[in-house]
Amino acid sequence: MTMRTLRSAAPPKYRLRFLLQEFNLPFGITIIGRADDCQVTLFDPSVSRQHARIIVDERCALIEDLKSRNGCRVNGVKIQGPVELAEGDRIRIGTQELVFGVAYESSHVQRRDTGSICFCAACRTAYASEMGTCPNCGATARGPASSAGGDDESATQPRRRRSGPPSH
Repeated sequence: MTMRTLRSAAPPKYRLRFLLQEFNLPFGITIIGRADDCQVTLFDPSVSRQHARIIVDERCALIEDLKSRNGCRVNGVKIQGPVELAEGDRIRIGTQELVFGVAYESSHVQRRDTGSICFCAACRTAYASEMGTCPNCGATARGPASSAGGDDESATQPRRRRSGPPSH
């Protein structure tokens, strides 16, 4: 089920923070999920195609789980029905954590209206898809990143897949 509403051109009152990015939450409905048609896309296998929605009106912002497989948590508590969000609330969707906040005019964080977040299969780090490579291990969708000098032997070797449970 796809939900679309008119979105206001008024400046956003709220934002979601993820790593070093901020996503503006305009008035109306913002869908968060794995599908390309979501306003905030999380490329993570534990995230449903349409996982949750945040509804912003002139009074407040509410989050609601869209009957996702893994549910949503706000500040560690699994939500059952719409929950009003407050400054600093931590939203867990799949394995990803986003922070809800009030939109301030000046911020040192990159702001975006929508965005896509990748989940590195090699090292399990989340990062913005526009980065192209994982900032932690250098992996790309096409394989490991090569070094600038070209003489790094590990850059030419295929990345080994782990078998069995991850080690801690």
